[in-house]
Amino acid sequence: MKDPSIVGLEEIGDENVGGKAAGLARMHAMGLRVPTGFVILDATPESLPSDLLERYRALGGGSVAVRSSALDEDGNRASFAGQYETLLNVEGEEALVAAVRDCLSSLSDDRADVYRASHARHGELAMCVVVQRMVDPRAAGVLFTADPVTHRRARVVIDAVSGLGEALVSGQATPDHYLLDREGALLRSDLVGDRPILESEDLDRLVAEALQAEAERGEPLDLEWAIDRDGQVWWLQARPITTLGPDPNELDTPTLERDHVYTRCNVGEMFPGVCTPLSYSFTAWAIDVGMQRMHLRVGVQDAFVPAFRFLVMSHGHLFLNLTTLSDASSQTFGGDASDLTLSICGRSVTEPKIRVKPPPAWPRRARNVIGYFRYLAGQRRARRSMKTLVAELEFIPTDASAQAMWHAIDDEFEAVFDAMDWHLVSSATAGIMTPIMLGVLAKGEPPSEDHHVEVAGLLAGAQGVESADIADGATRIVDALQREPEVRARFLDADDDEALAWLSSIDAGTAGREFRAYLERHGHRAIKELELRQPEWQEDSRPLVASLKVSARSSLDGGGTLRRAEASDTSGRASKRPLALRLLTRLAHQTVRSREETKSGLVAVTARFKQAYRELARRMVREDRLPDEDAVFFLMHEELGALLRGEGGELAQRAVERRSVLDHQAALQFEDIFLGEPVPIVPELPQDVSGHHVTGTAVSRGRVVGVARVVRTPTEAESLMRGEILVAPITDVGWTPYFSMISGLVTDIGSAVSHGAVVAREFGLPAVVNTRFATQVFKTGDRIVLDADHGHVRLASVDD
Repeated sequence: MKDPSIVGLEEIGDENVGGKAAGLARMHAMGLRVPTGFVILDATPESLPSDLLERYRALGGGSVAVRSSALDEDGNRASFAGQYETLLNVEGEEALVAAVRDCLSSLSDDRADVYRASHARHGELAMCVVVQRMVDPRAAGVLFTADPVTHRRARVVIDAVSGLGEALVSGQATPDHYLLDREGALLRSDLVGDRPILESEDLDRLVAEALQAEAERGEPLDLEWAIDRDGQVWWLQARPITTLGPDPNELDTPTLERDHVYTRCNVGEMFPGVCTPLSYSFTAWAIDVGMQRMHLRVGVQDAFVPAFRFLVMSHGHLFLNLTTLSDASSQTFGGDASDLTLSICGRSVTEPKIRVKPPPAWPRRARNVIGYFRYLAGQRRARRSMKTLVAELEFIPTDASAQAMWHAIDDEFEAVFDAMDWHLVSSATAGIMTPIMLGVLAKGEPPSEDHHVEVAGLLAGAQGVESADIADGATRIVDALQREPEVRARFLDADDDEALAWLSSIDAGTAGREFRAYLERHGHRAIKELELRQPEWQEDSRPLVASLKVSARSSLDGGGTLRRAEASDTSGRASKRPLALRLLTRLAHQTVRSREETKSGLVAVTARFKQAYRELARRMVREDRLPDEDAVFFLMHEELGALLRGEGGELAQRAVERRSVLDHQAALQFEDIFLGEPVPIVPELPQDVSGHHVTGTAVSRGRVVGVARVVRTPTEAESLMRGEILVAPITDVGWTPYFSMISGLVTDIGSAVSHGAVVAREFGLPAVVNTRFATQVFKTGDRIVLDADHGHVRLASVDD
């Protein structure tokens, strides 16, 4: 057994001095300011170093801090924070000896034993003790170089109290709380008093020095600090953040600009909710590539940029960059961003201000305008090309290995870029029709609510819209189900698996034939259909069966399905409109048909890739390269290739870690439009929003009074009752089978060309979108008035 000894903090070499002392020594070696002191090694309460008091006098005597530094403390797996003894303001030789003995005794007290057992720690039991000069602090606290709550590595968290930090650690004082980015910019501060405890220069020094320590250690740190009366920063402790989970922002797009404006509108309809890493590298990248191709052909972008330019991902959610999109629009048409934001967001955006580049000289703008209309003229060719791609796309691996399957996918990867490109041609044409028609009606003035309502009426009545047949087809199945004598026992009262088995069999008669025909035409569709992890209806028909059960039960109990309404606009009334408006209406109907047709083609291409990636997953599991098939969706396409080449041994575990944060990401909500970096919010109604009334954009005319059903997920939609008004944050094509039973539609976001708006018009359902707050203002069971003739939704009164 070694004799007790003492080593100065600045003298520590290879000795095992425990985590706390080692951390202090490292910070001292980096040049960070650490209170002078020494470490006691190999001591017991009964056997202290003979030169203890001599070393204490060499410090100058006076007040010191005595802290534990056990050999199992402040490690990567367990910190033992607060489990061992710390004594502050120890003054005098007798008090020092007693404090050191107390620290040594805490090695084996009850609380440390319980903690050690719960963390399965069975290593060497030994205690070193750190003795340091006390700092007389103006402020003290803790700093985390990653957010220990959200696990974000891009955040620095500081808690500060006046005076000693012990009041914070013991829970006796509420701290000022500061959230900063890694550049030191203050993102949020929650202050206890009227004035902040820390000034901006204090925050700057703390962040800079803490990140220096993190870089040296190579891992996120939990640090204790103090600032003395002269404003000098002192570092008192540094340990790893042992409870830090996977980083939910690991794959955030790194090109965010603080002065750019972003939105979840439009892309939130195309790709609602959280995005898996595989879909980020596939769907999200395809969206950006398609947009870049558009702007290259128009002439407003000079060269392809191999990085996200128009789309960003943050916290696993996708957002459009309105600033870069508005810049491109300005380079063609000049002016501000109002028309573009009206097309994308369903309303003109004035706050936050979108700052666009000044338009070029007229010759360049004229070339861009010509290029833009030449781009739009490719709509028919895009539809033909999409049909050919859907008919011919297939994956033929050279052998049965996972690597061969990955190469087969990689060889065809450009197909999704082409499909997205062709769909965007149609979408761009459809997107500009609403602003153009509003401009014609308003005659150059800002469009009024009545103008929006009139455009909604003009857009109604398009025939042959692909997405409308998703609801029509569901109605045909439900009609056939009502005629089947065994429908209740074999379908309505059965669980979804049993109901699916019956409906897929010849026993279901006409209903079965309609169902099989439906899957033949629409089986590639689904809720959130551009997410690769989401099975298409052909692969997993249970979500479709669940919606059919809701509609069939409602029809049988309520007297039949709701029918598609006739177009509200008569030919006589239409003939009285100006010729330009009639031509624009006809063109608008055509562009809607084209948009929905190419969207179906894009989804069909995506479904082929889904099938290929599922086969890849089966092979990778068979070869012990992934723990399970679902893990394939949590690696990007390039990472899957690296893993198969043997270049990423840790990637399989990383996939599991990324999956573990998916639920956290999925629960996050964001502003519809915001400046700078996306920040999750807790939704609150603005003060100027009435608790009983919202306004939005009327996209399908009519007025209905009914019971609201507030639905945020497709699973919640299974509770819909016939004739209710669906109130949702957003709807995509996968929600369409429910449209045969609702009496109206209200969404928080959306525009005149949203899928929900298109189908609502074809079914004659009153619809108001872009209300922003409807899901917060109303609750299920409220009796509401949906007035899509004026763009209002309110609680019903006794007179309604």
